[in-house]
Amino acid sequence: MSHVEKSAVRKINSSVFEFDPLPDELLYSGDWYKEERKLATLSEYFVRSKSEVIIANMLVSENVPFVYEEPLYANDGTMFLPDFTVTFQGEKYYWEHVGRLDLPDYKAHWELKEKWYNKHFPGKLITTYESKDLSTEAMNIIKSHL
Repeated sequence: MSHVEKSAVRKINSSVFEFDPLPDELLYSGDWYKEERKLATLSEYFVRSKSEVIIANMLVSENVPFVYEEPLYANDGTMFLPDFTVTFQGEKYYWEHVGRLDLPDYKAHWELKEKWYNKHFPGKLITTYESKDLSTEAMNIIKSHL
């Protein structure tokens, strides 16, 4: 069963009449995407992976304000969903956990996303990679920004 929110056709304005641009809330209706969030954290958020649970729970334990998968728009109108938008000492950073570089599509998407961050939000990207040391690496990142 398909969700209405997934339909690209509903977002196309093919009328011969002029209309104002669609509001952002119609262009990004992410409720269907939330269904993939199944893992509970110590925060208000459900996340997609065990690694994201670890990161979210560490952010909670260290009292670091964050939002999970909040749309981030660049000046050119492009948008991505950072895994975490975190605030360290009043500054926003975008934390991406890169987990499946073994999958070609995932790897290609990540490379595109990383270039986008470097172009539009230089110096604001925090990255962790899937590893047995994720907990240590994530805590070191958090402590170094506090």
